[in-house]
Amino acid sequence: MNPGAALLVLALPALAGEPLTLAQALRQAGAASLSAEAARLSLAAAREDEARARSPYWPELQVQGGYRLLDQRPGLLSQPISLGPLQIGPFQTPPLVVPPQVFPTEDRRAWQYRVSLQYLVWDFGRRDRVLAAAREGVAGTGFQGDAEVRRTQGETAARYLALLDLQAQRRVLRQRQAALESHRTAVQALFEHGVVARNDRLRTEVALRRVADADRALDAAEASAREALNVALGRAATEPLDLPGELAGPPDLPWDEAACRAKATEANDAVRALAAKARALDQRTSALRRDRLPVVVAEASHTYAQNPYLAHEHENALFLGLSWKIFDGGGRTARADQAEAESARARRELLEARRQAGAGAVAAFRAYRQALREAATAETNARAAEENLRIVTDQYAEGLLRTTDVLDAESVLAESRSAQAERRYRAFAQQAALLALLGEDLPAFYERKPSAPEP
Repeated sequence: MNPGAALLVLALPALAGEPLTLAQALRQAGAASLSAEAARLSLAAAREDEARARSPYWPELQVQGGYRLLDQRPGLLSQPISLGPLQIGPFQTPPLVVPPQVFPTEDRRAWQYRVSLQYLVWDFGRRDRVLAAAREGVAGTGFQGDAEVRRTQGETAARYLALLDLQAQRRVLRQRQAALESHRTAVQALFEHGVVARNDRLRTEVALRRVADADRALDAAEASAREALNVALGRAATEPLDLPGELAGPPDLPWDEAACRAKATEANDAVRALAAKARALDQRTSALRRDRLPVVVAEASHTYAQNPYLAHEHENALFLGLSWKIFDGGGRTARADQAEAESARARRELLEARRQAGAGAVAAFRAYRQALREAATAETNARAAEENLRIVTDQYAEGLLRTTDVLDAESVLAESRSAQAERRYRAFAQQAALLALLGEDLPAFYERKPSAPEP
């Protein structure tokens, strides 16, 4: 996602004036978090590697030129020439020796340049494999970036749901405070009629003070959780954050345990990244094996040298030939063998990653199912605790039970309600972690299957 689109994603909830949904939070984390930005930069660098691998398909144009200054004027030195002796009539001349002569070939100062166009005609498929390896590198980098983004989205979902859990705990405290205040009114009335002792009222006051202490602790925890969630979303820590009041349980998953295992071994982003890495190393090994083969090169050049002693100062040339390094001391073989060892290691890592991804997905699926069962149990327990508190309160009003019995029943109800919310959001977080392992698009999943607000 480009920066402009990321800013638009960040601005949509604020413009709409609506609470930030889970899908919107996950999309923001995928657009503006540190891992998202790092993934985009890594992918851009990988694409530049691909562009560099594509460059040998184009000709190389080179220009050289400048002004040359020599300390002496270049010249050719002739050998001494001996002429004679010559016979002229009855006379014979002595031998005539011509001393060495210097014939200049160019001036000490001269302008010159050379323009050449070189092209690799054929290298027996070496550059094809280098380019294929670079493309696999781009794919692998993209998958690795997706894995990091999904991991961040899973952590963001956990932070988001933890903040909703804190809000639910605050509602439990409000309910507990209302119940204790109602009980305090009843205790005060009974105390005034001499039915109960003053200690009942004091115990109720202590319970209310404990609720106030827990409420202040929740304030600090919720403030820290909001800042942590803002940072995970790529926003300022103190930026206002509006969340929905409460969510029902997580939406149903369309896969069973076997389907999760199969999906994770193929669609997990870390597995796909390792698969691309293994293919890239295979292509690289094949390219290095071809370093032993010759290459066919072509060159067209134009040369100019300022020289009054030459008949033609401009020279055009065309070359087509073979370049072959016959022996290099074993360096090419060593590089190819090293790349082959790295490729074998990558294939083994891929096999291990597939096994671990399948096992991890199954473990996450089982944890998710167990969290759902615990959430259902907690919900049943909360309903039972509500009924128990009603019965205990009625019996206390009739003088059959002590105030400690009422306070204990109210404490059990508060704990059961707290556990109900905590188990529900734990199941939600387990589901998000499972979806990340399966390579699912988390924002799209929760947009297709939104969780309805709790009535």
